[in-house]
Amino acid sequence: MPDGLIVFSESTLTKASTAFDWWRAEAQRCGIRLAVAFAEQIQMRYVDGNALTLIGGRQIDTPRFAVMRGYFRDISCHFERLGIPAVNRWISMQESADKILTHQALTAAGLPTPATVYPASALSYDDACEAIGARRFVIKPIEGSCGVNVFLVNSCDEYDHAIKSAGPNAMIQRYIASSSGRDLRVWTVGEHTVGCVMRHSSSSFRSNYAQGGSASVCALSDDAARMAVAAARCLGLEFAGVDLLFTPEGGFTVCEVNGNAGFRTLSAVDRHSPILRRLFEYITDRYVQ
Repeated sequence: MPDGLIVFSESTLTKASTAFDWWRAEAQRCGIRLAVAFAEQIQMRYVDGNALTLIGGRQIDTPRFAVMRGYFRDISCHFERLGIPAVNRWISMQESADKILTHQALTAAGLPTPATVYPASALSYDDACEAIGARRFVIKPIEGSCGVNVFLVNSCDEYDHAIKSAGPNAMIQRYIASSSGRDLRVWTVGEHTVGCVMRHSSSSFRSNYAQGGSASVCALSDDAARMAVAAARCLGLEFAGVDLLFTPEGGFTVCEVNGNAGFRTLSAVDRHSPILRRLFEYITDRYVQ
């Protein structure tokens, strides 16, 4: 049995590049035997007081850890109940997937974040303007990624369209004009940052790579690094991607925290990124030794 599992969705197989070999190679460099598994092939059985795990119909021994590359609630909780560390834990993944839960955690931790109002569907455009304190703001669904169904609203008609597109669980967020078309994506492992890019777009207020934005390797200030680590920590995330916006005063505010953070952007601009090496060094120190 390998030391650990990494769990993907089978939908990953449809992508041009899966990075499975990169994951395995970096784990091996840290002395870890890593097996790739797909959530759709994992079966959980509870028989005579015993919890069993099967992959592809075959029972497996207990791995020492599991890296969860998706929001697999039942599988994560199954492993966690068996005392198998899940990176990241389900509760942390859930809170990072829900932007309102994320903002609750950030606010409780005293971290700066754009003013947010939820739910948007209960408000007219004028009511939304009053609640957020501006007539121009952002509408986005509380769950989602890659900048999909994220709108910059300037009028009643745009507001109605955005609410319809974003769905009933839409939220209102203050528009940070000083960060329009640019932000920082910072990756963290444990108490450290392990990578950073500046994402930028010349055609949209959204800087997401998936929305046609571009990226470049960026030096990270101490303040930004501390903020990113604190944001991941307040959600209990061991491996995270933190999106920071630029404030008018020259500082930063936390926009989103991603518990299932991809790093295609980083690998595209820095082929020698140590991000996975740092992750497996962390896992080795914490869970394998």
